[in-house]
Amino acid sequence: MRRKQITSRKHIWLILSVFLLNIVLKSYRHFPKYHKNLLYVSFFNALYYWLCKRHLVWEFIPSGMNWRLVRYIHIIIVSPLLVLAFLAKIPNSFGKQAIYLIKWVITATAVEYYIYRKKLILYAHGWNVFWSGLLYAMMFTFSHLFTKRPIATLFLSFCSTVIFIIKFRVPLKRKHLSRKFDRLVDVYYHTFLEDIASYWKY
Repeated sequence: MRRKQITSRKHIWLILSVFLLNIVLKSYRHFPKYHKNLLYVSFFNALYYWLCKRHLVWEFIPSGMNWRLVRYIHIIIVSPLLVLAFLAKIPNSFGKQAIYLIKWVITATAVEYYIYRKKLILYAHGWNVFWSGLLYAMMFTFSHLFTKRPIATLFLSFCSTVIFIIKFRVPLKRKHLSRKFDRLVDVYYHTFLEDIASYWKY
């Protein structure tokens, strides 16, 4: 029980740190300008959970918290605020933008690796922190591109989604055998079995 409380606090601190980042950077002032970009990010984040419901390659470990609440917070709040902080201070010149992007990708990937080590996120089906780094690069790049080229960005995003589906063999067939075990998916990711798998590493 105490370990669950500690993990819950880590989640809360993670969420608060994203809020604090936006306050320090004053990026909240740019919300009206980038609200469509944030909706774009939230949509594809939610699409991941919908497409990969039975084949999650990453998932936040919600020990001590409701797993649906953790998902909703990351879909609606954390990911959009992270992108808002990125977009708010993006430079104008291409060269500076490239350096700025690299810094954000490295930082975001390093932070995720840290929370992975702290048992706040679970990887599966061949996913690892390097794939997360690639995903951060795409998320930041596409969220910026969406401002001027929304149609092209959506096209690239859907193409990337298809590539990831193929790469990680995500089952999409309606009659796929795994659909008979839908309820067991939540058992694996969000019940005492997940806690045992997580705490075994301590």
